[in-house]
Amino acid sequence: MRRTSSILKKHRSGERVYVPSDSRDNQYILAEIPLTDNLIDLVCGGIDKTADKPYQKFYQAFSHKVFDIVEDHGLSHVNFVANNRLVRVRYSGEQQVLHTEQQSFFFYCPEHNSTFKGYFDGAVRARKVKILFLATGQELRVNSGKFHYKVYQAIKDISKKIGLAENEIKLRDHQHLTFDIFAKEKGDTNSVSHTFREIADRYESQNQSISKDHTSIAYVVASIPMARRLLKGADIDYLSNEPFTKLYQKIESAFNNACNANQINQAAMIANGVSPFVRYDEDETTNVAGELISIGVNPNNAETRFCVHWEADQLVDTLRFVFFADKSDETHHNYGKFVNQAIAAVRAFSDEVNWKKESDDIIVRVHQHIMLNV
Repeated sequence: MRRTSSILKKHRSGERVYVPSDSRDNQYILAEIPLTDNLIDLVCGGIDKTADKPYQKFYQAFSHKVFDIVEDHGLSHVNFVANNRLVRVRYSGEQQVLHTEQQSFFFYCPEHNSTFKGYFDGAVRARKVKILFLATGQELRVNSGKFHYKVYQAIKDISKKIGLAENEIKLRDHQHLTFDIFAKEKGDTNSVSHTFREIADRYESQNQSISKDHTSIAYVVASIPMARRLLKGADIDYLSNEPFTKLYQKIESAFNNACNANQINQAAMIANGVSPFVRYDEDETTNVAGELISIGVNPNNAETRFCVHWEADQLVDTLRFVFFADKSDETHHNYGKFVNQAIAAVRAFSDEVNWKKESDDIIVRVHQHIMLNV
């Protein structure tokens, strides 16, 4: 019995991930509501299409209703977004919102930022309304179930008071942990451990059960700056129309070697200047549109899948490696082993390209998402 227990303990220890103590935790929940004619009628009884900004009153009335309701539920950091942009959330000590053509970046610190704010153009009818709930306080992961439950109740209240049909709102719970995998090499010897337990199971352990009719995904993104050392040793012909072909072939080879050595069989290398966003999709389609690349993931499909995107005439600022978890990567209801494999793959890549770990960062972000209808 003692031997069996020892083996189990050793096995489970491989599922524990040690990350720097200054790693940054974020949780945010998006409630997405299609902007239909019926929604407009329910909120404000119609619009005047002859007006310069026909949707201004609708957005104002809807956001006012939303902010009143969420405040009653004790939520303090909520944004109303109807601008046809992809919402991104990042940690920052300085609260600010930046917009590109296709993305809205919300930078905030969970410990001391809070606001109610709307982002819309009254002259434009958005495809959907997004209500962005940002988790606040300390110990976000410990309190993630309580935050989810509070938001869920607020969304149900919004749906009821407006008069929406059941399951008309999509609720997307996003959680990610961000850190430099070479923090230890830079002198930060303190660490904390995570197992990255599957969200629904973690909530269950926090006495916050959620509907079994949900989808979930987990993945890891490594952001690697195009440092000068990556260019060294590569045959770059600056007089060619495609000068960086051999550079990217070298990087792709190192990426493939790192994945193979660490049993990673679903991953993507993005080096064409676009930003990846990952979503649940049973068909696993990939689509490049403007500044974004949408990557569909089906966790129930364990087949080997590698996507590589680079342009030989373009030197990007940042390489992004994306590692996708499937159901086989979930062991004992957690993704710790998978995250350790992804981190090991990034480290193996850095060794092959002679990365200067004591001075240059490679930022890793571990993502866990869950989606359900309300």
